[in-house]
Amino acid sequence: MAMRLLMLPALAALAAFQMAPAQAGSATAGSLLSKQAAIAIATSSMPAGNSVTGSRCTTMVRALSARYSCTVWWGPAPLQGDG
Repeated sequence: MAMRLLMLPALAALAAFQMAPAQAGSATAGSLLSKQAAIAIATSSMPAGNSVTGSRCTTMVRALSARYSCTVWWGPAPLQGDG
């Protein structure tokens, strides 16, 4: 019985962690190389059939070294018409 009571807070924390999904249609990635590299890494998790609708990057500098963090948003690719 005591073991079950000890497990409840751990299970509640795990359930809360699993119930907080990432925002659909976006990904954030970081890179030490460049903004373009961070965007490419974030875009690599985009599902097939989608296209990038926007991006935002932040540059953080510490001890003369830069780190880039970029968020990419995507949505369904527009349908191609016959022209």
